[in-house]
Parts: sequence; C-alpha cells; structure tokens
Amino acid sequence: MNLITNITDDTLQTSQLILPDGSQILLTIQFKPMLFGWFIQTLTYGNLTIQGRRIFVSPNILQQFCNQLPFGIACSSVNNREPSQQQDFSSGNCQLFLLTAAEVASFTEFLSA
Repeated sequence: MNLITNITDDTLQTSQLILPDGSQILLTIQFKPMLFGWFIQTLTYGNLTIQGRRIFVSPNILQQFCNQLPFGIACSSVNNREPSQQQDFSSGNCQLFLLTAAEVASFTEFLSA
C-alpha cells in the first residue's frame, strides 16, 4: 500500500499517480459540502474512466473493478468515521492508499473464502 500524500483541503483536486509498471492514473477528487463527502469525480486509467464514486472507509473502494484494474484504492480513518469533512485528508484523519495488484488479489481471495 502506498499512501497518496498530495491531498489538500481544496474542494477539487487532480493527482497523477504512477503504478509500479510505469502506467499512469489520473485521479480527480471533489469535496461536496451538501453531501458531506469526498467523491472520485473521475479516475482514468488507459481507456477506462470511472466517475462519481463516493470515497468511504474500505479496504478497496474499487473492488467491483478488480477484473479491469491492476490496482485499487483503500481509505482508512483514525477515528472510525467516513471522510465527511473538507479537511479530513489534509489533517490526517483519513488517508487514501494506492493498492498494488497483489494486494487487490489478496483482498479478493479473502472475500471469496
């Protein structure tokens, strides 16, 4: 798991993430105050684009795409609550992690056991 460190309290931000094989992910997240949450506005990997997914505490937010993506994204919280505040990631209360293909496979195996 690699911590995604460049998340600020800006309501709209884009990050370019690099996978171990050198391929790139373009991730745009947005805080929506009326919905009390952070959302993946767009995630683009190759020709696959995922839009409008809420960011919630999970071992893999992208689990339903495990057969299409060689990575995952996990969200954790130190105080055991969903990321519902604009400063949750910048303050360290919540963290996003980029998961490797092996970590996604391990989690998928755990779910099927």
